[in-house]
Amino acid sequence: MLYAPAGPGLLRKAEAAVGAAVKVVIGLLLAAMVVLVFANVISRYFLNSAIAWSEEVARFMMIWLSFLGAVIAFINNEHLGLDIMVKMLPKKGANTVLLVSNVLVIVAIAFFSFGGFSLMADSLESGWRSPATDTPYGLIYTVVPFSGFVMLLQALIKLIENVSMVFGKGEKA
Repeated sequence: MLYAPAGPGLLRKAEAAVGAAVKVVIGLLLAAMVVLVFANVISRYFLNSAIAWSEEVARFMMIWLSFLGAVIAFINNEHLGLDIMVKMLPKKGANTVLLVSNVLVIVAIAFFSFGGFSLMADSLESGWRSPATDTPYGLIYTVVPFSGFVMLLQALIKLIENVSMVFGKGEKA
């Protein structure tokens, strides 16, 4: 089930814009990856010559697709979760469990984002480059802190909604 926005506020409009932009980037990356891999297969089997840099670029695209796909899954509440116990609780208790869960998710995303930023910065500082395309790995790893930042913003929006449901008049659970 898609995550239903609570209202037409500024946060929801920003969330929708970011989600739409990420979906466009995912579509473009996926299309480019399909074309690149198909061209390499055709080149390898019919021309007996592979495109040397295609596998490396396809791998980089797959890294970006994975992280950006995680962002979309998080926005839409499509990550794997076990909600058997939550469904057995009354609404107030379920909302409280969701609140605690969102706080833990924010802590995990913060660690993830900090680690990703450190990885990106260290890779850029060291000058580590890919062999076939000579692309700085730090540039490839920018997707880690970016996706972490977007998921952190989304988690904060969810936390604000959960706080209003636990201490206010909300009825989500």
